[in-house]
Amino acid sequence: MTQQHLDAARAAHQKGDLAAAIQGYDAVLGDEPARAEVWHLKALAQHQSGQIDAAQASISEAIAQAGPQPGFLMLEAALCQDRGDLAGAESRLAAVVASRPDWPAAHVELGSVYVDQGRLEDALREFQAAVQGDPRHVRGWNNLGIALLALGRLDEAQRAFNYTLTLDPGYPMAHFNLARILQQRGDAKRALEHAQAAVRSRPNYVEAWLLLGDLHRRKHETALALGAYASAVQARPDHVGARVMRAELVAEAGGYNEALLEFRAIAQRAPHHAKAVLAANLLLPQVYESAADVDRVRMQYSQGLERVAEAAPRLRYPRADVALDEMRWTNFYLAYQGRNDRDLQRRYGQFQHGVLEAAAPELFAPRERRPGRDRIRVGFLSHFFFNCTAGRYFSSWVTHLDCARFETFVYYTNEWVADDTRTIAAAASTFRHLAGRSLADIARQVIADELDVLVYPELGMHADTFTLAGLRLAPVQCAGWGHPDTTGLPEMDWFISCAEMEPADAQAHYTERLALLPGLGTRYAMPRADAAGEREDFGIPRDKTAYLVPQSIFKIHPDNDDLIAEVLQRDPGSVAVMFASQHDPVTQAFAGRLDRSLSKRGVDIHERVIFLAPALPHGKYLRLNALCDVMLDTVHWSGGNTSLDALANGLPVVTWPGALMRGRQSQAMLRAVGVPQLVCDSRDAYVDVAVTLGRDRALREDTSARIAQGRTALFERDEPLRALESFLQHAATDDGGQAPFIAK
Repeated sequence: MTQQHLDAARAAHQKGDLAAAIQGYDAVLGDEPARAEVWHLKALAQHQSGQIDAAQASISEAIAQAGPQPGFLMLEAALCQDRGDLAGAESRLAAVVASRPDWPAAHVELGSVYVDQGRLEDALREFQAAVQGDPRHVRGWNNLGIALLALGRLDEAQRAFNYTLTLDPGYPMAHFNLARILQQRGDAKRALEHAQAAVRSRPNYVEAWLLLGDLHRRKHETALALGAYASAVQARPDHVGARVMRAELVAEAGGYNEALLEFRAIAQRAPHHAKAVLAANLLLPQVYESAADVDRVRMQYSQGLERVAEAAPRLRYPRADVALDEMRWTNFYLAYQGRNDRDLQRRYGQFQHGVLEAAAPELFAPRERRPGRDRIRVGFLSHFFFNCTAGRYFSSWVTHLDCARFETFVYYTNEWVADDTRTIAAAASTFRHLAGRSLADIARQVIADELDVLVYPELGMHADTFTLAGLRLAPVQCAGWGHPDTTGLPEMDWFISCAEMEPADAQAHYTERLALLPGLGTRYAMPRADAAGEREDFGIPRDKTAYLVPQSIFKIHPDNDDLIAEVLQRDPGSVAVMFASQHDPVTQAFAGRLDRSLSKRGVDIHERVIFLAPALPHGKYLRLNALCDVMLDTVHWSGGNTSLDALANGLPVVTWPGALMRGRQSQAMLRAVGVPQLVCDSRDAYVDVAVTLGRDRALREDTSARIAQGRTALFERDEPLRALESFLQHAATDDGGQAPFIAK
C-alpha cells in the first residue's frame, strides 16, 4: 500500500499537481517516517509550490535521516538562494562539487551563485567545468555565455549562445541572451528575431517579453511595445517590473493620468518596490493644461517627495546590484516647470543617498587622490556620446583636451555607436563601452580606474547616469549643463556652467559649487546644412512669414502660448512652424492647449500652425532654419543647440531671458555675435521685436548679415577648452573650499 501511495504521489508530482503530491508523500511518511528520499521529494514539491519554510523543514529531516547527500544539499542551496543567503548556498554547493566533481549540474548551480555574488571569474570557472564534464549540457553552455557577457567578452558569449542553439534550437534563454547581445551591438532586426523566438518557445517568458517590448519601444512602435508588455503582465500578473515598464510607456506616450493611477495601484500592492513608489509619487506630465496646472502638479510633487522619504525605511536591498537596478530614476521633467528646483532636488538626493548607501556602503567610501602622476586622470561618463545634442555639445571635452596634461577615460552606457562615438573613442586614452552592464559593474569599473576627476556631461537626461552620479566613484565629481538643472545629489561636488548664461544669483540655484567657463564652455563645431530643400518640402507656404518654434513640446511652458498667439495675430500673413511629438496624444494635448490662446485672438490653429515630424535628420533640420524667417525662443527654457543651429544659418532668434540659466542661453549667444537688440526685457518687447523682424524683410536681411559676421565668436573657439583645463586642474588639487571657480 505504501508503494502505491508513493507511485501515486510521484505521478501527481510529474503532472504538476503539487498539493496532491505533497499529500501523497505525507501518507507514505506516516507509515515510514525514516524514508529520507521521500522527505526529499516532499521538499521538492513544497519548494516548487513556494512553501520555503516547509521545504526547509522537510529537507532538514531528509539530511537528519540519511546525511548530507549531494541531491539534498542541492535543494537546500536553492532554498538558501530563495532567502537571499548566498553564503549558505555557496557552502552547500561547494560541498556537492567536492564530493561529485563529475556532476555538471552542481557546477552550474555553484556558478549561478557566484554570478549573484558578482564573482564572475569564479562563475566562469564553474560553467567551464560543467561543459567540460558534459559537452552537450545546454544550461551549462547558456550560463557560460551569461558569465562571458557579464565580463564584457561579447564575441565569446555570442559563440556560447549560438552553440547552445545547435544543441537545442528552441532553447528560449539562449535566444533571449543572443537578443540582448545583438541589441547592444545595434542589430535591432536580429535582436527582434531572437526575442520573438524566445517567447514562441516559452510563451510565459516574462523577461523575453519585456526585451521584445523594449526593442519595439526603441523603434517607436508604441502599440507593439505595449502589446509585449501586456503579454509579460499576462504571463506573470504578480511581476511588478512588467507592470512598471508598461505604465512607464503609457506615461511616455501621453497617458499621464492613466499611468499615475496604475503606478499608485502597483505601489499599494508592492510597497517595497522602489520604482513603483517613485513613479506613484514623482511622475510628471509632459504637457500642462495651464500655468495654474504647473503650480498644482509642483505642489503634488513636493508632497510626493515627503511620502517617498517616509517610504525609505521599507526600501532595503541585500546587494548593490539589486538596489541600483530598482532605484534607477531621474526627475527629468521637473526642470521644464521653469522654477528653481534646488530644494526639491536636494530632498530627492538625500532620499536616494540614504537608500543606496544602506545597500552599498562600499560605493560611498571616500576616494583618495593619487599624487605623483604625470597627468590628471579625468573620466567622462555619458549615455549620449553620439550624434545628438549632448554629443555635439560635449564631444570636444574629450577630443580637444590637452593629452599631455590629461589622461581621459570615457564610459559610454548606450549601445548605439555613431560617428561621433567613434571620434570620441579614438581621442580618449581609454574608452569603455559599458552598454548592457549592470550599474554596480559600471560603478566598480570606474572606481578601479582610480580617477582624479569624474565628469557627467548631461545628468538628469537618463536614469542610469543619474543613479550612478549619486555614488562616490572619484575624489571629485562634476555635472555638466547638458541638462541645465542642479542635480541635488550630495556626492556631486561641482556644476560646470557658462558665465555669460548664468544670472548674478546663480549659486542660489545649485547644491553644487559652480564652475563658470567662458563662451559656450565648449568648442562647438560649425553646423553644416543640407544644400538642397525648399519650403514646399516642409509644407511651408512661400508667401508666409515663417516663425520657427523648434523646441520639443515638453519644453514649451504654458507661458509661451500667448506669446506665440500674439505674434501670429499681429502678423496675419504668417505661420508658426513647430515639431510634433513621437506620440500623437502628447501632440494633441499641446495643440489643444495652444488652440485656446489662438482662438481667443481669432487665429485658426489648423491654418496657421504647421507641425513637422519630430525626427528630421540634422542636415535637413539645419536647412529648415535657413528657410524660415525668425526663430521664436521659448521662455523658461531657451534654445541651446537649436539657437546655435539657427545662428549658424543666419536665422534671427528673438529671446526673453528668464531667471535661470536654462532660460538664458540664447541671450548669451546673441550678445556674443553682436545682435543684443534681439534680447528683450518684457513680454511686449518680445512680441514687438518678433513681429517687426517678421514683417520687415530688409531688417531681417541686415540682422542675418550681422549674425553671419559675428558668429565666429561662438563656433570652434578654443578658449572654453583652455578654461575647462584650468578648472580640471583646480578641481583635482582643490582643498575643498566653497568658492566658485570663474575662468579668467
